[in-house]
Parts: sequence; structure tokens; C-alpha cells
Amino acid sequence: MLYCFVCNSKVVLLPERCCAKVGGQECMLAPSHVVSVKSQEGEYMLAVVCDDHKSGLEARLIAMQKENKMPQGTICFQSVKAVVTDCVMGINEDYIELESKRGVESDRKIV
Repeated sequence: MLYCFVCNSKVVLLPERCCAKVGGQECMLAPSHVVSVKSQEGEYMLAVVCDDHKSGLEARLIAMQKENKMPQGTICFQSVKAVVTDCVMGINEDYIELESKRGVESDRKIV
């Protein structure tokens, strides 16, 4: 399945799974939130996370900010809405459709 996220009129492809690891095991759940930090310099995407690991990741990010191991700023969780379709496959024709016909920029170069 292909996960897309529209941010400021740009399409960004997301990982298929949550970024959390518990006991060395990767979480197999789909992402529910895009995690970013907003600072004076801008907004930076950090991760994608499922609902089960949202609070744990938030606590860890706050601790990392206190230790100055990541940029200071507001930690933001933006919900991802899952849409199931078999018509978007992540091939060049899909990006051409998004960019030229719908006026949405993507993070991928069309070849």
C-alpha cells in the first residue's frame, strides 16, 4: 500500500509502517500521525507513528529537547487519513497526474 501526505500543496510519500521499535521489534502498524517539530527556522518532519506509540514517542521527543539532542520548538502530530485505492501505484504516470493535471507538487522528479 502507498501512503501519501499532502503538506503545503506538496505530496510526500510516507513509510508503510510506524517508526517505533519495541524490544528490538519494529511496529507493523500503519502510520496514523506525521510527527514534526516547528521552530523559528521552519518545520521539520521527524517520523510517522501509529496511535499505539504516539504518547511514548512524544515523551521521548520532549526528553530529547530537554537534553538539546533535537531542535527546540513545538512538537506537532498531524493525523494521516488512510485511503485505500488500487489506482495509485507510485509509478511515474501517477506523479505526472498529480503535478501536471492537478497542480500538486511532489517530492519526486519526473523522468
